[in-house]
Amino acid sequence: MRVELDLMVCGSCQHPTCMVTGRAGLGRTTFPALVGRISHPTRGTVLFDTGYGEALRTASDPVARLYRRFLPYQLAPGEACVHQLAAAGVAAGDVHAIVLSHLHPDHAGGLADFPKAKVYLSRRAFEARAPAGFGARLRAGLIRDLFPTDLGERATFFEDAPQVTTAHDDEFAEGADVFGDRSVIAVPLPGHAPGQFGIRIETTGGRDVFLAADAAWLSLCYREQLEPLAPARAFIDDYAAYLQTLARLQRFAQQRPDVLIVPSHCFTAIEETRRELA
Repeated sequence: MRVELDLMVCGSCQHPTCMVTGRAGLGRTTFPALVGRISHPTRGTVLFDTGYGEALRTASDPVARLYRRFLPYQLAPGEACVHQLAAAGVAAGDVHAIVLSHLHPDHAGGLADFPKAKVYLSRRAFEARAPAGFGARLRAGLIRDLFPTDLGERATFFEDAPQVTTAHDDEFAEGADVFGDRSVIAVPLPGHAPGQFGIRIETTGGRDVFLAADAAWLSLCYREQLEPLAPARAFIDDYAAYLQTLARLQRFAQQRPDVLIVPSHCFTAIEETRRELA
């Protein structure tokens, strides 16, 4: 089943480019927080991630205080996902489902804004949402204040969905059929965070799109197999798995040049995809 797709930017942050490319230099890059707004023929509005949310400003979790200090982010008035949707005529209660790539604040920070939405994510991400000890939570980048208390009641796990194979025999051909109609296929992307998944969809215009979450911070990283510097590596869940996923993404791009691959923090990929879908 085909769907409509709109790419939204819901907040951003700035960091030295060398941190994610491993290349010497003094330049800085703005990293957007991507939200995919999917218009489904029968389920209405579905979101892929939520971007940053207002809840991060007031979260009292000690991890949140350190996050705000050392990983400062920008969220302009009206830029949160819930506000952008409202401006487009979509109320928070009209959001049927949120498909989460993983639980970092720039991906799940707006969960609290959609209290009626069903939440689809991996069981591993859910089970890893509150590791014991401050140090473990800090390294994992998980802020428990951002997770609704009823998340377990609203959650459906990718592992319980029908497992399917796409029509093309490519690197990411196997995944979970999230809604059981082949409209959204969730694909495991291990390494960056516990239980990270991306999604593959086909738009009503006939374009194949792969929202690749944080399998790579920038398109350049998977194209040239660029490794992040040590400070960034320290917060990667499984670095060996991260490198394997990065290499698979490069092979996939070579196998399927027709697919629009969109890392969540790459402005270049977001803008190119917007143009292709226009």
